[in-house]
Amino acid sequence: MEPFNVKRYVKLIEENRRRIVVARRFEEPDRVPIVISLGGSYYAKIFGYTLADYYNDLSVMLDVQIKGIKWRLKWLKDDLTHIGVGLDVGSIAEGIVFNCKIEMPNERKPWQSPWIVPCIKTLEDIDNLEIPDPYTHKGIKAYYEKLEKFRKLAKENYGNIPVGGRLQIHPPMSAAGSLLGPQRLYSWLYKYPKEMHKLFRKLEKTFTILQEFYYEITGAESNSLGLCDDHAGYLSRRLYEQFVVPYNLSLYERFGKRYRSLHMDTHMDHIADILRDIYKLNFADVGVENDIRIISKFFKGSVVFKGNANWRVLLSGSYERIELEIEKCIFYAAPGGGYIFDNGGETYVGVPPEMLKYEVEYAKKVGKYPIKKENFKHLDKLLKLYPPLEERTLHI
Repeated sequence: MEPFNVKRYVKLIEENRRRIVVARRFEEPDRVPIVISLGGSYYAKIFGYTLADYYNDLSVMLDVQIKGIKWRLKWLKDDLTHIGVGLDVGSIAEGIVFNCKIEMPNERKPWQSPWIVPCIKTLEDIDNLEIPDPYTHKGIKAYYEKLEKFRKLAKENYGNIPVGGRLQIHPPMSAAGSLLGPQRLYSWLYKYPKEMHKLFRKLEKTFTILQEFYYEITGAESNSLGLCDDHAGYLSRRLYEQFVVPYNLSLYERFGKRYRSLHMDTHMDHIADILRDIYKLNFADVGVENDIRIISKFFKGSVVFKGNANWRVLLSGSYERIELEIEKCIFYAAPGGGYIFDNGGETYVGVPPEMLKYEVEYAKKVGKYPIKKENFKHLDKLLKLYPPLEERTLHI
């Protein structure tokens, strides 16, 4: 593996961090911060590996992540603020914790992402679902043994580079989506509400046990909590209040006394006031399906947020569509600070790197503070397609 001198990038990292700190105070730095959400799967393809290589070989996983960091700092040049690596098993925590069958990429399916085969198919399966004991559970122990191997490998090759990793399920709604599958999840909310609450209580308890286990074995502080809850965004406001708020709020109040964040690739604009006023979020990661005008209205000055740019335009081959998407986000979200530019959700495998680089460069150009209308090349088209919303249309 190539040597990696962290000290070389300290000055750049500190400059990036200062820019984001200012924006997080709802003030305007020199320009809008840009932090593109990129995962190891994206880097793997760039550097000639398949997902089977990446997920099944720890040395490949480490090599890919290190190369990805250098690629961002030297070529992409977004505002990366942290140099570190982490054990990446994909989104399969529920499968590990509840002993579901897990399909991993292999030689036959080298580009298949790891996924869980739903294991709750009857109401009896909810009754039989066991809340794990992390001290004796084979899958949980195996995960942390693998994390230790990854940590040792990183230390041997790159010294004291930070290594992250923890095994944690999603909050109850999204965890249930993995265990039941989406179709069964949403239909059962209507058919069997009592049984679904029974399941959610088990999932909340499991989340709590895993979180406390992590704090115990690491000594980390239990005052900051981030949740990833994509499945919840497809619920109506009424169902969200019924099936999501009681559990997520309980987790935030228990583990997020100082800091609370939420990632949702799906809709959050119809519940923006709940996220702001009930959860009292500090930070939100906003998916492409949201109206940035509504999100900006509710979050401005209260919740720092990032994202919403539609990564699909990067596949279009049209520079104008890319520019218009960037201008839409910056025009509505950037004034006054509190916004970090990014694509909504993760930037997926297959997005051309050169288009991603163009996106970063154009966002830097348009996002210079103070935000001025003359910076927007497509202002007339922007206002025609996305006119400012009237106050009456913002009522939730």
